[in-house]
Amino acid sequence: MPAEVDPASLLAAPVELVEHWIRSVHVMDRDALDAFVRQTWRSWSGVSLRALAAAVDYRRAQLDGE
Repeated sequence: MPAEVDPASLLAAPVELVEHWIRSVHVMDRDALDAFVRQTWRSWSGVSLRALAAAVDYRRAQLDGE
C-alpha cells in the first residue's frame, strides 16, 4: 500500500467487523493497540470507524490509568 492514501478512496468498514474490533480493543496492550490503529485507519474510511475510535480512546484512558 502506498505511504500516502487518499482518505476519499477508502471503503467503509463492515459494521460486523467494526463490532468485532471494538470487542478486541478492550483487551489489547498499548503496542498492539497502536499497531492496530495505524493499520486500520490506513485501510478503512475514518467515518466508518467512529465507534471504534471511541473504544480506542476508552482503552487508551484505561492503559494510562494503569
